[in-house]
Amino acid sequence: MSTTWHARLDWASTASTTPDTLASLLDELTDHSPAGSLGHDGLSGSVMLALEASSLDDALAQALAAGRDALQQHVPTGDVIGVEVRDGDALDRELEQPVFPDVVGYAEIAEISGVSRQRARAFTKIDGFPAPVIVTAQGPLMARAAVERWLETRNTRPGRPATP
Repeated sequence: MSTTWHARLDWASTASTTPDTLASLLDELTDHSPAGSLGHDGLSGSVMLALEASSLDDALAQALAAGRDALQQHVPTGDVIGVEVRDGDALDRELEQPVFPDVVGYAEIAEISGVSRQRARAFTKIDGFPAPVIVTAQGPLMARAAVERWLETRNTRPGRPATP
C-alpha cells in the first residue's frame, strides 16, 4: 500500500545559491510538488518534497535520490546535510501547532493574576519575571506558560521581604 510521505532535505553549499537557481532546482523536482527556501547567506537551503512510497525507508531513499540528483545539476557544490521524512498525518499534526508560543500582554497578565494593569506592568521590574518573547509597538508580550509559572511561585506576602 502506497502512502504519501513528506521529506525535507537541507543542504549546504560552498558557493552562493541565487533565487533563480532555487527556482530551477524546484522546476527539476516538479513531480514531487516541491517547496524550497534559501538561507540568509545563500550558502544553504532546504526543499520539501511529496513522495508516494510503501514505507519510510522507500520514501527516504526516493527523497535522497531525487534531491541529490537535482542538487548535482543546479547547485553542484551543494551537499545534503539533513533529511526529515514524515507521513501525511504526522505533517498535518505538526502544521496544526502554532508557530509562536501563547503570549500575553499587560491586560492578560492583570486578568490572570487578579491585579490592575498598572500592577501587572510593575511585575516586569521584579527579579525573575519572564522576559518578553516578542516586543511590539503596543508593548512586550511574554510567554503565557512562563508568566503563569511565575505567578504560581511569586511571594505574595504583604510587606517588604525580610533581609538576611
